[in-house]
Amino acid sequence: MIKISKNAQKYISRLLSKKKTNTHIKIFVENPGTEKALCNIEYIKLKNVTSLDKKFKFKKFNVYIQKKDLFYLKDSQIKLIQNNLNFELMLRSPYIKHSIKKKLTNLEQQILYFIDVNINPFLLSHGGKLVLKKINKKNEVIIEFQGGCNGCSMVNSTLKNMVEKRLLNNFPKISKVIDVTIHKHNSLSYY
Repeated sequence: MIKISKNAQKYISRLLSKKKTNTHIKIFVENPGTEKALCNIEYIKLKNVTSLDKKFKFKKFNVYIQKKDLFYLKDSQIKLIQNNLNFELMLRSPYIKHSIKKKLTNLEQQILYFIDVNINPFLLSHGGKLVLKKINKKNEVIIEFQGGCNGCSMVNSTLKNMVEKRLLNNFPKISKVIDVTIHKHNSLSYY
């Protein structure tokens, strides 16, 4: 469900050692399934854990997540990063902004994760984003470009040379990638 690097576990353990006994970690999501979604980590005392929370055991502490947030935190990772002279925890959650109006197939989940990890970081550097709209019965992946990619003069190259190539190479079940974006150059378009 959630992976915490060894360095991050040590760091969390050090933080918890300065707290009262029976203090653990709680992870929760604000505005899940929206563009404003955020993950938060806070301390929680055992007496404040409820039946709505699911427990994940680690060596020296537990992590509690509300059951309603489990989908959004699937395949999440917590790593310890050094920022100048300070250390901070980085929580990466690939599904946090995805809506769960319908249950996703395993292929959809894999493609969503792949897009968030392997495609969107590049597009984000240009102010853009790729969204999986659906996978139809013919196993055609329907996508939409947003932000800086919408109306960008390089979008056809990005679609053919990066998005389509990567998706088809990594998911043999896919027959085709179809872009349904109504491309219209605007002030957000990167090129």
